[in-house]
Amino acid sequence: MDKSNQNPKPYNPELAITSNFYVPHAEANHLNAQDVIYNLVTSAKNISIASWNCFDDGETLNINHKIVAELIFEIQTKLEMIEKLLPMAFKDDVEG
Repeated sequence: MDKSNQNPKPYNPELAITSNFYVPHAEANHLNAQDVIYNLVTSAKNISIASWNCFDDGETLNINHKIVAELIFEIQTKLEMIEKLLPMAFKDDVEG
């Protein structure tokens, strides 16, 4: 019998925020962080282009506003993840 849900942990709404939930892997180093940041930046740039394309001439919204709101939220989430990773990305692995 699966006992994983018999004593569930209390729900912590703070952990529903992607940047708060993120924990780097124990074996990750600054190079891994740099790679992840590169991928997040690339993805955020693509989403910003998609967001821009939701407007005619950069002014008139041509799709449902909820879609644009979701795209903006996705960019914000990626930026928050980048912010969390930046200290690790510039820390080298040479210690003592």
